[in-house]
Amino acid sequence: MIRNSLLSGIILLSLSIHWQNNFNEAKVLAQKQHKFILLNFSGSDWCGPCIRLHKEILETPVFEKFADSSLIMVNADFPRMKKINYLPNSRKKTMQ
Repeated sequence: MIRNSLLSGIILLSLSIHWQNNFNEAKVLAQKQHKFILLNFSGSDWCGPCIRLHKEILETPVFEKFADSSLIMVNADFPRMKKINYLPNSRKKTMQ
């Protein structure tokens, strides 16, 4: 019984979604692997519905299994409290 629980936990951990942050790389992967792209726009530290979507759907074992076999997941996160690290250096300077 304990052995089965441990195996289930290991399988669930191995199914976690690998999020892409670069849309161009995601397009290449999707084309190579013949998968669709799911582009998730999120405000991870302020958007209540976004947080709920992650907890109730995107982080479930059923969805993770589906995403692993059928989707390339791209996360476009726009938090309020974190620095914007994905902008090119020239744009960062103009925004300060």
